[in-house]
Amino acid sequence: MDLFWAKFIDSEENTYRMDTRIYLNAVNAPGEADVCVGAVIGKNPGSAQASLQSDDLQPISLDGDKLLPTVRNIVLKSYREVGMSPPVNSYVQVLNLFYLCDPNLDSAISSMMVNKSPLTCPSEDQNFHWVWYVWGGESEYLDSLKSRFSNLKSDDHFYYDSRRSELCKRPAQSGDFAKHTQGLKHEYIIPHLSSLIAAHKS
Repeated sequence: MDLFWAKFIDSEENTYRMDTRIYLNAVNAPGEADVCVGAVIGKNPGSAQASLQSDDLQPISLDGDKLLPTVRNIVLKSYREVGMSPPVNSYVQVLNLFYLCDPNLDSAISSMMVNKSPLTCPSEDQNFHWVWYVWGGESEYLDSLKSRFSNLKSDDHFYYDSRRSELCKRPAQSGDFAKHTQGLKHEYIIPHLSSLIAAHKS
């Protein structure tokens, strides 16, 4: 039984982490009937690694990566806030500005800048109940990757803006500071996320 799953793909001497899922309750294996409750958008996969050699979704070895468990904790607290339990076999989809695996962000960006055909995750084409942006502040290279999320399919987008010290209920743009989960107070997110969860309970 595991909580964090993804598919790892090798391409042009790089490894990409695709279809990353944060399950709200541990599962033996992902299934086709599993329920995606929402999505979170970060920068890149960071230090999390494959735990097995497999072409299918497999458990992730976090290797110190705290984003995935932090997101899970906040989502679970939001369900409890409205007296609800997550749907059976439900998960949060993790999207990224880019999917190349490298624990060093500067090194990962350098690799991406010379990569002629970087892979993107097919999960970006889904329709999500809500989308939470946690990709941080401005960056010359990363800002160029943010525009593709302007057409992401969801009626509810939000992020915590560090500069304004407020929760914004709209898609984050390249010039916005969409606060990462590191150091983010949970109470900044839970009231809004719990209201979205309650609205989608039917």
